[in-house]
Amino acid sequence: MLKIALITIYLLFISSIVKSDSKINITVKESTDFTGKEFKRNEEGCGLQKNQKGNRDKGSVLNIFNSKNSTIKGGTFECSLQNVIYAKWNLNLIISSVNASKGSDNAFEIRNSNAIIKDSKFSFSPQNKCVEGENGLLVFYNNILENCEQGFDIEKTDSSEFTAVIFLKNEFISIGHDAFNCHDRNDKKANKVYLFLKDNKFKKKGKDFRKFGKYSNCKKRFKISSELENAVLNSDFDRIEILVRETIKNKS
Repeated sequence: MLKIALITIYLLFISSIVKSDSKINITVKESTDFTGKEFKRNEEGCGLQKNQKGNRDKGSVLNIFNSKNSTIKGGTFECSLQNVIYAKWNLNLIISSVNASKGSDNAFEIRNSNAIIKDSKFSFSPQNKCVEGENGLLVFYNNILENCEQGFDIEKTDSSEFTAVIFLKNEFISIGHDAFNCHDRNDKKANKVYLFLKDNKFKKKGKDFRKFGKYSNCKKRFKISSELENAVLNSDFDRIEILVRETIKNKS
């Protein structure tokens, strides 16, 4: 009898931390700790681009919208015919220790945000991108991007002064084609997309692997200074932006 009771308690515990449902679609706008929890949509063929369909806002496992000075921590998010994690219109957002995989579009997509993404893993979009960004100022520190056709793709679609991305000490594993791709859709000639890079590693590269894409379209690349690295490690958004602006102004 005791054994049956223990099994029942265990099953109830597991069901409380692992949510699996085709309708899972969480939206957060403030700091949330998902540590120890798993959220999975039951959608056949998730992770394959040929199966991509539906609405981004409604088809993701986790949305992070319109937050300010928030931290999203922990959690495993899996399986979407769109993006697994979708973030937009966030100011000074920190995403830490999350695991997102099997997105038919991307494992993670972030738009129009200033954000630091660290200590996380984005994986298994073998026909698409691990991470896609659009506009803003993004920082990636100590993450793993694994088993995708492309590692990271950034687009500038607005008329802002610049779009900038910092990649510090990340690992790209089993990337089929391109580690980085950059596109200025607003002004291709001006090309105001900037990469800041240091100590990123590339492992198990695909046979068609190219660090900066077929057309080498990430042309404006800078090495991360020690001062900028310290600002990243301290999650100092204001200092990061100041140093990025200074570098672009002085070296462009």
